[in-house]
Amino acid sequence: MPASTRANAGLCFSRPRPASAIAPVPLDSQAIPAEVAQALADTLPFLLCGEESAVHAFGRRLAGYFDSAAALQAIADDEIRHAAWLERLSADLPAPTSAPDPERMAGFFRRLLTRDLARHFAHIAALDLVVCDILRPLTASAGALSSAPLVMAGLRAIRQDEARHVRVARDCARALGFDAARLREAEAEVRQSLAGLLAPVRGSLARLGARAFAAVELPTAAHA
Repeated sequence: MPASTRANAGLCFSRPRPASAIAPVPLDSQAIPAEVAQALADTLPFLLCGEESAVHAFGRRLAGYFDSAAALQAIADDEIRHAAWLERLSADLPAPTSAPDPERMAGFFRRLLTRDLARHFAHIAALDLVVCDILRPLTASAGALSSAPLVMAGLRAIRQDEARHVRVARDCARALGFDAARLREAEAEVRQSLAGLLAPVRGSLARLGARAFAAVELPTAAHA
């Protein structure tokens, strides 16, 4: 492991973490209303597991398959940075009261890492799109986090990165033979599976403004 990184156990997956991401980050989470802070704390474990999963999805596992391996590793580095920032935010929030079960979350994300590389990328695109959709209302100027502009700015930066990751993952899936219909099929599969995984935090998601994710069955996603 390079000297600039150290091992981090993570919530669902182990991952390297760059030393630069460990330094204290100024946040204004104390300005978040208590009910919103609790809802965010309950939701963060899902987002953290998604980021950790994406480190594996875009990292060394795929380095031998694409000329764009460096670009994929750069995305993995984004996800490492996202996870470190979310951990920092989590430390400033209340303890989760209704977070998804870590073992069940880890199992879900591991199932996304299929040996079928085209489907693998389609699944990751779908997952990152869900992250975009969850973050969209949180980063709205009049959203639940409007009282904490530093937190909102950090989440907005993550959402912008994830939208780019969706495009890259879709391009990789297409290059491996997936057409638009198969991409939609994979997206529906992932989102339907997520409906059960997110059940414990549906109330929290609704309080954060992501009301579509409070439903028993998730709707078809809008484009990132």
